[in-house]
Amino acid sequence: MAPTPLTPDEAARFRVTMSEWLAKELLDNGSVRLSAVDDPDLQRNFQEVVHRTSELLRRPVISIAGSRGMTFELGDEQLPGQGRSPITP
Repeated sequence: MAPTPLTPDEAARFRVTMSEWLAKELLDNGSVRLSAVDDPDLQRNFQEVVHRTSELLRRPVISIAGSRGMTFELGDEQLPGQGRSPITP
């Protein structure tokens, strides 16, 4: 059974909350693996989270989606034209 789609308000809150969580996890661990991200709609939401997290950290965030979930990694270099974020060590 497919999960119930998020409402626009829920999707907006999801993106903000998960971006903050992903940023912290990436700074602490360098990579994150989520095994329950196999639904295409959820993967699309996480692509938006990756974009927001990259902007938040001012560093590239790499995501790899597969049939068993998604993996996220923090890139080393800063984004062009931007200095390091004050929260980035």
